Amino acid sequence: MTTSEAPELIGLAQRTLRDLRLRVAGASGGGPDALREAGYAGAASLFDAFESWLGDRGSRRAEDLSIVEFSARAAEFFQNAGWGRVSFRSLHDALAVIDIEDCWEAQLHGQGETGCHLTTGTLAGFLGCLADYPVAVMEIECGTTSNARCRFLAGNADMLEHAYEQLARGEMWETIGAGEF
Repeated sequence: MTTSEAPELIGLAQRTLRDLRLRVAGASGGGPDALREAGYAGAASLFDAFESWLGDRGSRRAEDLSIVEFSARAAEFFQNAGWGRVSFRSLHDALAVIDIEDCWEAQLHGQGETGCHLTTGTLAGFLGCLADYPVAVMEIECGTTSNARCRFLAGNADMLEHAYEQLARGEMWETIGAGEF
């Protein structure tokens, strides 16, 4: 995308997104996978908007930012876009941890619904625009449960599979990658 082109984004009412999420999540043959795929499909446009936003503020391109700078800028961008209070950080240089307090998607859930599937897919696609490999994302805490935040782990597919196995064995997420690589 050149800087003169507008990112392919539109604003939608939260009620519209909530209704769409409920319909897709409950649809036979689609459900959460369809929501993740939809989030992933639109992530490049969101990344383009982020790059434009950085340029408008006189910042360097996302790929040229340090991890600390990227984390701060991306957190500000996502919060301004209505995602909630977002933070990005590294977990033992093995995975990225993304926390979203007051997550927009968790606030749209219907009764008994959990999982921020659109957000999961969007984060995978967004972070994949920076990486030289496909990025996988897994939600490990959802704000619709007892937590007020959603927490995601991101990394390559092998690392995420390893993380899933450790979590399934009952290990704490904070220990994933510690001293392993």
